[in-house]
Amino acid sequence: MGKYENYPTLRELLGHHVFTGSHVLGGENALDTPVAAVNLTDTPDYWDWVSPRELLITTCFAIRDDRTAQSVFIERLSELGLAGVCIKPSRFLGGMPECMVAAARERAFPLIELPPQVRFADITKAVSDELLRRKTAMLHNSISVNQMLLQTITAGATLRDLARSVREITGGSVLLVDSINGRQAYSLSEADAVRLSALDRDAICRTLSEEADAYEMRLDGHLFGTVCLCREEGWPPLHRDILSQLLQTIPLEISREHSVRKIESRSFTEFFQHLTSDRILDDSWEQTRANAFGLDLSAGHVLLELDLRDPGRYAGTFQRTAFFHALCQSLDRTGVDSHVMDQPGGCLILLSAKEDPEELKRALERLPSILESLRAAYPALEPTGGCSRSHAGIPGLSLCRWEAQLALRAARASGGGSFFPFERLGILRLLYAGDPQRETERFIAETLGELASSQLPHERELLETLDCYFRNLGNQRRMAQELYVHYNTVAYRLRSIQEITGLNLGDPAQRMQLELALYLRQVCAEDGRIPPRQGERT
Repeated sequence: MGKYENYPTLRELLGHHVFTGSHVLGGENALDTPVAAVNLTDTPDYWDWVSPRELLITTCFAIRDDRTAQSVFIERLSELGLAGVCIKPSRFLGGMPECMVAAARERAFPLIELPPQVRFADITKAVSDELLRRKTAMLHNSISVNQMLLQTITAGATLRDLARSVREITGGSVLLVDSINGRQAYSLSEADAVRLSALDRDAICRTLSEEADAYEMRLDGHLFGTVCLCREEGWPPLHRDILSQLLQTIPLEISREHSVRKIESRSFTEFFQHLTSDRILDDSWEQTRANAFGLDLSAGHVLLELDLRDPGRYAGTFQRTAFFHALCQSLDRTGVDSHVMDQPGGCLILLSAKEDPEELKRALERLPSILESLRAAYPALEPTGGCSRSHAGIPGLSLCRWEAQLALRAARASGGGSFFPFERLGILRLLYAGDPQRETERFIAETLGELASSQLPHERELLETLDCYFRNLGNQRRMAQELYVHYNTVAYRLRSIQEITGLNLGDPAQRMQLELALYLRQVCAEDGRIPPRQGERT
């Protein structure tokens, strides 16, 4: 439509009550032609007084007796680019000439027969009023966009403020997708507010994205996000100049938010890397720095590392934004704080309890189901993740980083869309470790715990008992005979081993973990990495 896109179509005008009783005799498929003006004339030289996109209103008085002029009338109007012609034939033509009807149908040119009682003044007023209303609305929208621009620059309008302003301009529901900062904001029309009242925020955003016309906000080759506009019945289409202003105004708020977040994110990321990589000399000083980020270093933390596949273009941009928005909302509902650190292809998310340390434990328990539901909602992203256990203190952050990396490595090996909490790895941690020797030593220390400590009384006896347990396949009577102790002593020692390690010998997986840790410890002792205890079997 070009410059005529904000004008009413002939079909819309014919819906006005002033056209009641009118009949479309030809050109039904061209009724969506925009009408830029109305022209009321009955002069013989029609062609000198009409312009493209006008709607001509006439009685054809000047050509009432000229069959030749009547036969070329529709053809000439079509060639001049008129939107259509409305003829009241009853007074001077008696009826609509067949040559006009045939020409209108052949050329797909709108020909409307007006009833005898219609007044031309009423038609011209109705059409002129609608044109004026459209122009006034466009002027109002242009002023509103300029005010929005001023508010964005000087008053710090938020994305939600902009969504509301755009909805007031367009009349329909609006969804703004900020692909730079991972945000969404919407504003609903009255009708949609009722229609979508039963849906949650994420479902509303998905519905609007599916139903709306999407326009990318792209400046200087950079995609800032998407404006999703739902057309409201009775409202004129948004003029392309107004739309262009919107698509250039909203990125100002996105850029401002990105600058603020980028500074905060870079500062936090650098601080996190410092804590997990550098030698820490003064814990109290580091806590002072952490206070600026609302981070208690002495509390427990969990690190989640995510990879996301990039489907590309609009769908991928929207899904990635929606994914992070939904994830952060879900985590917030579990009662934990989250700090997001961007990295190529994904992100790191540090979780910490807001008040109650148990909140972190509950969040960890719910995390697999949260990620599974998001994976189902956004399958194109193939979210793959690894999650650490909870660790406290500055050394705990380094441990969180290492465990999350190891868990993610195992998830990648299992295929896109997998999620591995570190607890699920078991002995798989030895397979995916970047430093097998170091990981083996950690595995032994974590599994055997105080059993491998020289500070524990009767440590040698307990290790010997555990070794004997595996050699005799758990037969306690044969163990008592081999160890030269009473049967009850064997039972007591086995209970002590389970209490110290926190592992259950009756559970096949935990029993295998204990046996592997004991075997690896013996191997390491033979290599000289773990000195054998006096009297200990090797």
